[in-house]
This record gives sequence, C-alpha cells and structure tokens, in this order.
Amino acid sequence: MKSNGSTHLLYRVNSCYHANKEIVSEKLTNSMEHQHKVFDVAILGAGLGGLIAATRLAKENRSVLLLKEKRYRSSYSRDGYRFVPFSNFSEKLIQTNLPKKIPFPADHRESKKGGDKPKQEVSFQVILPEARIDLYGERSLLQREWRREFPEELNQIENFYAELERIKQVLKEIRSKAPPGPHFPIWNRSFLKRWLSFDGLPKGGTDQWLSPFSPEFKKFIELQMISHGNLRADSFPIPLVSHLLLDGEGDEWEESVDLEKVTEGMIEKFTQSGGKVEEIESVEKVEMKWREGVSVFLKGGKPTYRSRSLVLNSPLHSLLGLFGKKGKALSRWGKKVRPRYVLVPFFLGIHEKVIPVGMRDRLVSLYDLQKPYEGGNLLFLRLSRKGDKNQAPEGKRALTVQSLMSCGGLQKDSISDLQDGVMNHLKHLFPFLENHIEFIDRKWADDQMDCWSYPHFLYEVDSDFRWRRGIVPIRISKNLYFSGRENFPYLGLEGEMISGWLVGEEISGR
Repeated sequence: MKSNGSTHLLYRVNSCYHANKEIVSEKLTNSMEHQHKVFDVAILGAGLGGLIAATRLAKENRSVLLLKEKRYRSSYSRDGYRFVPFSNFSEKLIQTNLPKKIPFPADHRESKKGGDKPKQEVSFQVILPEARIDLYGERSLLQREWRREFPEELNQIENFYAELERIKQVLKEIRSKAPPGPHFPIWNRSFLKRWLSFDGLPKGGTDQWLSPFSPEFKKFIELQMISHGNLRADSFPIPLVSHLLLDGEGDEWEESVDLEKVTEGMIEKFTQSGGKVEEIESVEKVEMKWREGVSVFLKGGKPTYRSRSLVLNSPLHSLLGLFGKKGKALSRWGKKVRPRYVLVPFFLGIHEKVIPVGMRDRLVSLYDLQKPYEGGNLLFLRLSRKGDKNQAPEGKRALTVQSLMSCGGLQKDSISDLQDGVMNHLKHLFPFLENHIEFIDRKWADDQMDCWSYPHFLYEVDSDFRWRRGIVPIRISKNLYFSGRENFPYLGLEGEMISGWLVGEEISGR
C-alpha cells in the first residue's frame, strides 16, 4: 500500500511539475511572441477615445494591442459606498444621439434598483454667492430661473439667449449639409474647402459679448462651459457656447452613465474582435523609426512592444518625456494646451437628512467671485441617487467632491491643505454637515493621482482656438496619433468619442 501511495504521490508531483513547466513555458512563449510580433497598431492608455479607435480597427482585422496601466483604478469602494470620479458633467449626462453614433455596450447605465425615478428635468445646478440656478432643458422653466436670480438684467439676458438660439439654427443648417458621421461639430473637410467656405457664424468670444453683464451672470456662463468640458478659458467662442448650452434642448438625455461599465464593455468588444490587452506598470521610452515603426520599451526590463502605428490615449503632458529629442512635434502641441488645474476628488459618506431641500444630484458651486478657483473655492459635486443601495447604504448618500489644485502642487501636504478649504466650502452648502459625516476619504486621490492614466485635468490654451478644428490634431506625425481630451477639451465626453472615431478613421484609410 505504501509503495502504491508513494507511486501515486510521485505521479502527482511529476504531473504538477510538468503542468507548471508547461504554464511557465506558455507564458514565456506568449511574452516572446509579443516581444517579436509587430502589431499594426498599439494604443497606449485605455481611455474611451482609444477604445473606440481600437475596437473599430480590430473589427477590420487589424492586429491591435492595447497597453493598459495596471495600477490605475477608475472607481473606489468603501463600507458599502461606491464612488466614481468625473472630469465634467458630460460624463454623467449625455445626449442619447451620442451612443447611437458610436455604439456603447447595451448596459451602460448605473443600476437604479431601489432608486428608480422619472427622468430629471434639471441637468445640473449652479450655486453662486448670490444666486442658485437650476439648469432646465425647457426654456420657459429656465427663464423663470433668470427672472428670479437676475431681475435687473433680464432684457439683456433674453437678447443674449435669443442670439444663441439664432446661432443654434445656423449650426443646424451647417449640420444638415455636412457629410454623414459622428464628426459634427468638428469640421473634417480639406483646408481649401474650409478656407473657401463661409459658415455665417459670428466672431468674438464671451469676453466681448458678456462685457455689459454683471460679474455673477458672467460666472454663470463660464461655469457652465467648464462643467461641460475640460477647458478653462478667459473667453469661449460664442458659437461654441450655443452648441454646448442649447444643442441638447428638446432632446432626450441618458442619465447616470457609468463610464466604468462602458469601458469594461468596450474592452470586451475589443477582445471579442481579436484585439489584445496587456496590463503594464509603466513605459520607459518610445522609439520611432521611419521604416521600422514604433518600439515601446517598458520599465524594469519588461518585454518591448513594436507596432507600425502608435496611438497615445493618455494625458499629453504625462507622455512628453518618452520620446527624447524626436518628440519635438509632440512637445509643440504640449505647449499649446497645458493642464492648468488638476481635479482632486474627495469621497464623503453622509446621511441623507443633511441634504438641503432643493439641492440637485449634480452641482457646481463657487464660494467667492473675487478669489481664484483653487483652494476649495470652486467645487464640482455629485450625489448618488436617493435610495440607490448600489451606491450607498440605506439612508446614506455617496458624495463625490472635485476641487481644483494648480498643476505642479501635487505634494501630499498640498492635498491636506486643499481638504481644509473643501470642508469649509461644504459646511456652507450643507448646514450641520459635521454631525452627519460617516467619513471623508482621499485615499483614492493619494494612490491614483501620479498614474500616467489619471485623466482629471482642466486645461488652458496659449491663444484663441478654432473650436471646430480642435486643438491637438488627431495625427501628430507619420505613424503617431493622439486621441485624448486635449483634442477637443471643450466638448467633454462628446469630444473624446469624436477623437476616437477620427483616429480610427484616419488609420483605417491608410
């Protein structure tokens, strides 16, 4: 019996040895295959724009490799609460025509179990020192807000919105003549056709058009523009204001879009179409050669990936140091659009009873008109749905607060100082908040803000920009492409989707 048992044990040991040897051999083989295989396209970063381009190209039987940062996490959970940071309100409220243009996975809404309710009439709420405005899609209800909060300049406001409405009709006419596809409002015609065309859109920006208005109303418009996109500017083109503020009037909206689910669904579509995903720690350098394509070298002596084309799908400033002297074209665009602020998220678990009557689930609040935006003076807030147990325990709400910090000040003590300013602002918005806080957590920010995939920035440009042509081009050089928020930072989620589609279209046509 002992002999048989020993024989059986020896058989199992040998079997395990050979099985493990095969697994190790298979991993080494796969690693070597990736190391020597040249992909048609490699995509650095797993943002939505890059995923759209990757999925389109994979469906065309191109060999596509997606390099995804292993350490970056897009959500945070604690004690029954779930938090998802956001860069702009377009990530939480988008027009239904966008997913139709570029198919999203079917299940992209946040679960509404226990918290289901009719579609909200308000996209978000703006709170100023002397005003609180609910942004209704229906014009008559929005006019009621103007009359209540800005009675002394009502005629000026009516005339301003009448002009925005006229511009909206001009944009509709332009759209009707544009080629089919998800490009609008981006103008993807040739330079000659753009130069010869007259679109009838007015010139000038908000600095000129709003000069007669009160400082409070000027901030009201500016904060709406910032909330829709990722751009902080002293002046926005008036046609862009019309597109962002009025384009969705009368349309249906998708509420509570869960971008984490969207991303997971897009990755699944991508792999089902033959694409490959590799999780990596970081990139050491990128070499570009005219004939041989692009080589991506990972830190720590990891495998090297080669491709004929490379798509950059992470914040531009975090990638500039990878290209050495050959990154001049990229550096030039990096100087054109720069991150002005980093959005730092704080996660709070709070009791339902502390939320003031009339407060919306999404709001932007400015505490002092005279002070800069950083230091907790400007907050973007998002409350989980009342009764949604997938986001917070019963009787509680998950509160995500985004505040601004000047780029370059990412030290831990700076975040600690920022937290003090945020809490002072929150106490102004939520009376007796201190007595109803479960916790305030900045762990996610401490862990994630130094990741090269971190997407939460507010940008500025060094000069006036032509909004229908974008800022950073889709194609940087012969085999280098860019699909990120800096393409069209003022369009928010819409801009990301358009950039991904245009990159896929550009590579597909080669």
